[in-house]
Amino acid sequence: MADDNIKFKLAVSLHSVIDEVRTSIMPFNATFPLSDLREALQYWYAKTKNRITYEYVVWDGINDQRKDVNALVGFCKFAPSKVNLIEYNPIDDGEFQQADSKALDMYVNILETNNITVTVRRSRGKDIDVACGQLANKS
Repeated sequence: MADDNIKFKLAVSLHSVIDEVRTSIMPFNATFPLSDLREALQYWYAKTKNRITYEYVVWDGINDQRKDVNALVGFCKFAPSKVNLIEYNPIDDGEFQQADSKALDMYVNILETNNITVTVRRSRGKDIDVACGQLANKS
């Protein structure tokens, strides 16, 4: 895509930069590991000079620790980037639950301290169970 000289912004669903964690939530990471992704993104940036946006959901007990955000900072440093932290809308009491606000605040503080642009994309409608992904699961 970088060679095609097409003008668009790149957003990457990342959610973890620790291979084991990322593979557990995104199984294709076993075939296309973070090292391959980083190499492709480095090529993208070298060719386009465009900032890379990372989409990142922080889940309770999965990627909500300081080691997770520190790894993210290290991954982001090779090129100008923006991280969109996305609130997760739980649909049941399963494995994936929204991290508490302290974890999101930690991410924001550490990313900003490292001069990485960060936005928290707040969920709307979860108070009436119609946030993204919730309405489809109502019966």
